[in-house]
Amino acid sequence: MTMTDLRSTSIMLILATAGLAVSENIALAQPPAAGAPPAAAAQGGGRGRGGGLPGATPEQTQAVMEMNAALTEQTAAVANARNELATVTFAAVKSVPAITAAVEKLRAAELALASKRAEEFAKLQAGPNKLNPEQVKALIAAGGNAGRGRGGRGGGM
Repeated sequence: MTMTDLRSTSIMLILATAGLAVSENIALAQPPAAGAPPAAAAQGGGRGRGGGLPGATPEQTQAVMEMNAALTEQTAAVANARNELATVTFAAVKSVPAITAAVEKLRAAELALASKRAEEFAKLQAGPNKLNPEQVKALIAAGGNAGRGRGGRGGGM
């Protein structure tokens, strides 16, 4: 294995691992089940990571969930691009053009997601449910997914 192959493999492993994190976020982009009380979502339901936005009203929590729901298509595109990159990276026969194309597809998908996220956050902050600085900090710390109590492992993001 050449040094270039080692670097490419290392980079692809990092990207594939990051893809798993994005895949988890796709599930998070879904709104809570019908009938779930908004107050439980606002407070994070006392379960899992994140714990919600500090002092968020149910309307603010709903606005954050709507912002995240608007990102579903872009989040799925990133996850698909990461999966494609992992597939071509670990194929039995290496194809540099296929890896290069998959990296470019992932780059474009990540850029589209970041742009859409910025657009949706600007809409949120321009509306009546604007987050205060402490809530924005919590949203950033939660990777944009605060406000939806979810089960799972404890600990930070």
